[in-house]
Amino acid sequence: MTRIRTIAILLFPGVNALDVAGPVEAFSTVRREDGASLYRPTTIALGTEAVRAESGLRLGVDLDVTECDGADLLIIPGGAGVRDPDTLPRLGEWLRAHHQRFGRIASVCTGAYVLAQSGLVDGRGLTTHWAHAADLRRRYPNVAISAESLFLKDGRFYSSGGVTAGIDLALDLIHADHGARAAMEAARQLVVFLRRTGSQAQFSDPLKFQASAVGALAEACHWAAGNLGAGLSVEALAGRANLSVRQFTRRFSREFGTPPATFIRNLRLDAARAALVEHGGALERIAHANGFRSVDGFRRAFERRFGLCPTDYQQRFRYTGDRP
Repeated sequence: MTRIRTIAILLFPGVNALDVAGPVEAFSTVRREDGASLYRPTTIALGTEAVRAESGLRLGVDLDVTECDGADLLIIPGGAGVRDPDTLPRLGEWLRAHHQRFGRIASVCTGAYVLAQSGLVDGRGLTTHWAHAADLRRRYPNVAISAESLFLKDGRFYSSGGVTAGIDLALDLIHADHGARAAMEAARQLVVFLRRTGSQAQFSDPLKFQASAVGALAEACHWAAGNLGAGLSVEALAGRANLSVRQFTRRFSREFGTPPATFIRNLRLDAARAALVEHGGALERIAHANGFRSVDGFRRAFERRFGLCPTDYQQRFRYTGDRP
């Protein structure tokens, strides 16, 4: 019989409730045939009183950290409270003293501050919410902070980017524990269309746009995102922005850090990747619908970007079981 794995979730005042609930809900979907969950969560804190999340939600505490004998996995969520000048040193000190009680240790979003504060990840890689990466680098220069990765694994230490990336990390851990079918079923139950990999960036190209594009440049790029099957030449995009090709290319590269042609290619590949997993279908149809002139060209571009050919990617990430 498959054993039940234990999870300890570290709480503190000002925790982000979604950092807690997202991963726990993902783990809760993995069950035996008799309906029993294969993961058993316990909340722990510096004290046993309930804590208030950032949102005002009241979260119960099962055990004081001194009463926790350990767990297969420790989850350290983020939230504004983790950076409290009294809370952070206490959490870091506790983790440094008791980390050996936990098989794996995972931070979600700004929970990375606790891992960095503990000193356990000096010389290791760590990711966090992109907005806090620079501050983490300044505070903890001995930690290799990544602002791009969705999630990272370095030894038995795991870290994930902003909020919902904690669900991606949980799905990856489920995959490691119970295989691809269990991970994809958990993703389906949570209405997460794709089990994203840790090599993927926290932002897709369209989201990078929405966060930073303004004016005519933004209009041209949003138009491109909705017309991927069209001839999206630099000349066409520049025309939509009422700029010369030279002006458009210079402004685009300065604002987004990539040439327009690279952006369009990545935009098409992201859309094709989603189509492979969500809808399936012939590669030729997916390639042409997303602006690729040939299936061979699509295959080569896809493999360069994602490290798998489209067919293998679809087989690995598309769940084809019966719906409940």
